[in-house]
Amino acid sequence: MRAVVCPRASIPPSGLVYTTTHPKPLPKPGHVLIRVKAFGLNRSELFTRQGHSPGIQFPRVLGIECVGTVQDAGGGSWKEGDVVAAVMGGMGRQFDGGYAEYALIPAKQVSQPVKLPEGMGWAEFGAIPETFFTAWAALSESLKLTSKDTLLIRGGTSSVGVAAATLAKSSLFSCPKVISTTRSPGKVDKLRTYGADRVIIEDESASVAEKVKELTGGKGADKCIELVGPPTLDDSCNALADNGVVSVVGVLGGVWTCKEFDPMGTLAPRKHLTMYSSHYLDVSKAPLQWIMDAVARGEVHLGLDKVFKIEEAGAAHEYMEANKASGKVVCLVD
Repeated sequence: MRAVVCPRASIPPSGLVYTTTHPKPLPKPGHVLIRVKAFGLNRSELFTRQGHSPGIQFPRVLGIECVGTVQDAGGGSWKEGDVVAAVMGGMGRQFDGGYAEYALIPAKQVSQPVKLPEGMGWAEFGAIPETFFTAWAALSESLKLTSKDTLLIRGGTSSVGVAAATLAKSSLFSCPKVISTTRSPGKVDKLRTYGADRVIIEDESASVAEKVKELTGGKGADKCIELVGPPTLDDSCNALADNGVVSVVGVLGGVWTCKEFDPMGTLAPRKHLTMYSSHYLDVSKAPLQWIMDAVARGEVHLGLDKVFKIEEAGAAHEYMEANKASGKVVCLVD
């Protein structure tokens, strides 16, 4: 079968190997064999290729998500031809993932069958699972976002940042004010299109915390999705209202630990720090069909930035690594 293999780490994007002779996985009880139609790219796959994911055996087919049709249900309740999505659970790390023509996935990581809305193709569907599941769970389970909250999204041009903004403004959450950050002035208009009410340019003129306080009359944000990670965590905490919550969801800054963080000072008087990892996502709870239908009717903006072919996965990695994307990057298998 066709597949994109990471032979070792660390390697540049050009080191990914596209092959048409990779062994096709065989059906297995408790697993769903999926004929992959498309897969989204994620920063975690770039980190794996760069050598930042310990304990992975190479060569490995990367990919923590995919969409497609069921070829074998492995004894489960699916039937051949069902349209499904699969995410996480060790995909692309402990076992071969979605960068392939076929993927064998543990049943608990596979969605219930869904119906593609009219006008939605595989590329559009491929932009949804990991990104929108992460954004939805961060907003609902980690931050418990309400219709009275002001939401700050630190790292707004990332695929999860885009999804979080548009979901927050949808009828799922009805958030009255979303503030997104970006380092690129050229991406401001696109962020507003995706749902941001206000956009903050991260520069040296003032801290993001100062700018958020100015936009909120001195109060600060009630909730914050932190996608950049440790380099901006202190500033994001300072941008919170007194009883605000910041949830660390990503590490786009490439730094994994906080070397200098004063919780007693930064979180005073009663701010809250938490995190969300999609590794623990319960696929059965995610409102996949609702999101797909909301995208189709225009309530939710997909944020699909660029589509590549499976054989162009290396170029897609290079595109993401150069921070050219404003939203989701997807590879089509067909």
